[in-house]
Amino acid sequence: VFTPLLHALYRPNPDSRDQVRVSLTRSFKTPTMPSLLARRAISRDDNSPTNPDTSGNPNLKPEVATGLDVAVERYLPQGGVLSATVFHRRIHDLIRNVIAQDPSNSNRWTSSPQNISEAVTDGVELEAKFRLDQWIEGAPSIDTRSNLSFFRSRVLSVIGPDNRLDQQPRMTANLGADYRLRSLPLTVGGNLNFNPGYNTRTSDYQLLTVSQKRVIDLYGLWRVDAKTAWRVSLSNLDPHYYTTGNQFNNGSVAENSTTQNRSWTNLQIMLEKKL
Repeated sequence: VFTPLLHALYRPNPDSRDQVRVSLTRSFKTPTMPSLLARRAISRDDNSPTNPDTSGNPNLKPEVATGLDVAVERYLPQGGVLSATVFHRRIHDLIRNVIAQDPSNSNRWTSSPQNISEAVTDGVELEAKFRLDQWIEGAPSIDTRSNLSFFRSRVLSVIGPDNRLDQQPRMTANLGADYRLRSLPLTVGGNLNFNPGYNTRTSDYQLLTVSQKRVIDLYGLWRVDAKTAWRVSLSNLDPHYYTTGNQFNNGSVAENSTTQNRSWTNLQIMLEKKL
């Protein structure tokens, strides 16, 4: 695979760190080792289009993407950065699992990865990192970080709507903050991540659904000295059930399945020591 890269950087003011970056890239994604192994794994439950046997494909080609990225970065006088990036990519030899009836046994269904077609994706990514008192006079010196991204994609060989790339929601949002107490050697912080639910039409006959996800994390860091610290982390503070659905209908066979997975809150207490 031939993957040349071309990057350009422009600073309107040589005395400032503000800059514009442009990248023209050609990248590739190799198939995973399990996806190349032709050995079949038999489904233990009733075989169906939503619960098929699985098999790899030793003839898979790598996915190759040609992309254009343009980013504008604004550095704040007292630290922090604001940035906006737009991108566009065209993917060749997209790999996707294809479900079909076994040619040697029409009563069984098999899922195997195939290079199905081309795909097009583009999006906007916004990011902001700054201290709160830079924007609000008298506010505490809380370090904030946030990003907001919007995505759009189309797999050209699949009818729409929802013929997007696998595992690509319409948008993602993230908001985090850290605050270091002046009276104590303690830093506290947290993070909120949100992904909306979305549908993905993987073929003309199959539709996958994913419910929205929201994750809240909190942490506290107590510095004993310059080399020693205690960290307490609470991950997924507000656990939820997450649902995925699988619908298959080719006119003669119709199947629906739903899977619900519960998430859990994780507590970690760690002693950090720098040697």
